[in-house]
Amino acid sequence: MVRTILRSVILLCLVISMFDAGPRQCFAEPLQLRMNSQFTASATGSKIDQWFADEVSKATDGEVKIKIFWSGVLGDPKENLTLLRSGSIDMAGMSSAYFPSELPFFSAPNSLPMTMVNLKQSSSLMPKLMSEVPEFREEAARQNIRPLFFHLLNPYLLVSKTPITSLEDLKGKKVRTWGDDLPKLFSAAGAVPVTILIHELYESLEHGVVDATPFSIDMVKTYKLYEVAKHISEVVIWMGPAWGVWINEEVWNRISPPNKEKILAVAEKAREKDLDETAEAAAAARPFLVENGVQFHAFPAEQLAKWKAAAPDFYADWISRMAETGKGNEAKRTVDIMKRIHEEYK
Repeated sequence: MVRTILRSVILLCLVISMFDAGPRQCFAEPLQLRMNSQFTASATGSKIDQWFADEVSKATDGEVKIKIFWSGVLGDPKENLTLLRSGSIDMAGMSSAYFPSELPFFSAPNSLPMTMVNLKQSSSLMPKLMSEVPEFREEAARQNIRPLFFHLLNPYLLVSKTPITSLEDLKGKKVRTWGDDLPKLFSAAGAVPVTILIHELYESLEHGVVDATPFSIDMVKTYKLYEVAKHISEVVIWMGPAWGVWINEEVWNRISPPNKEKILAVAEKAREKDLDETAEAAAAARPFLVENGVQFHAFPAEQLAKWKAAAPDFYADWISRMAETGKGNEAKRTVDIMKRIHEEYK
């Protein structure tokens, strides 16, 4: 009797596989993927990541499940690439700008200052770069990783403990930075760059380790920085594609082709959803911050012009650095696309 039932179940599975997009492993355990995120669960993009994880489970009928560990529980943000590349974690929500040596092309749009100015530019950029510059795909492949989609962040304005409305106000200020280029931007203004991670920001501002930081206003709300920094200067320090959702390449290859297609479809929906919800988060954050005592300050155009004149040509410098590695033409193509996107969605 038992054998008869077992044969019937096996036969049913074979019949299902004939009509499905691919053979189902009827008795296989779901593929459980562990994702380390550098952000808190309450961040706008983190909610998108959780939506993505839930939708992947639904789309694959539970064959692929993603468990997200928030705030770097599985490893420090600067360890993400090593952990992901080695397969110690399956997925990561990580900023490529933390790894300028290993991911120089992915790092550029995630760190070059004062390039993009609105969300539409940022949203359009990475799909263009991934499709038109093969070096992006090749760079990821060399690290044994694959990006699924990239988040957006609202403009990074200058959040500070005291008002900053001129270059003079920036002199001597300790400012949180990251990557290779942002420190040069603040050094040009006479400030002192300090490298710290996001989860260290609150205490660093509270205890005077830093006096200011570039940050989006919705993230100021999420991380409660308004409790320790009551001033925001309306100058866009950085804007662009933010952290990516990445997967280990070997793990990706274990996923069936039909499920890969479903995951990529969910990833594209997540990217579109991220654009709308990021804009909504900024709209909600501004009145909240004002109600909690934050003051917004204009940053005069002439002061911004002086700052840009004192700063390096970040595009040219990056191209030069990439030329030293034999990737100068690819870097020029990347910059051309960034400039084109800037003009198309100006």
